[in-house]
Amino acid sequence: MKFQCIRCQITWGEGNPEIEGYSHGLCKYCLKEALTPLYRNRQTKEGNFDCFGKACGFCDQYTCKYRDLCLSNI
Repeated sequence: MKFQCIRCQITWGEGNPEIEGYSHGLCKYCLKEALTPLYRNRQTKEGNFDCFGKACGFCDQYTCKYRDLCLSNI
């Protein structure tokens, strides 16, 4: 099945959209961008810096629940 992001219109996946159509949702980049405010709010409530998505490959907030997700290329 081919997928198409409802925000940026990029497509991914395998299949023939002329026959099967597209399944819509958010690509991994748009999803991370859409969830960033939610994660930053949660970080603040948990006593961490509200820095989700701002790291450039390094983060010293080892106790943050969102550290691995933030540092991933998702």
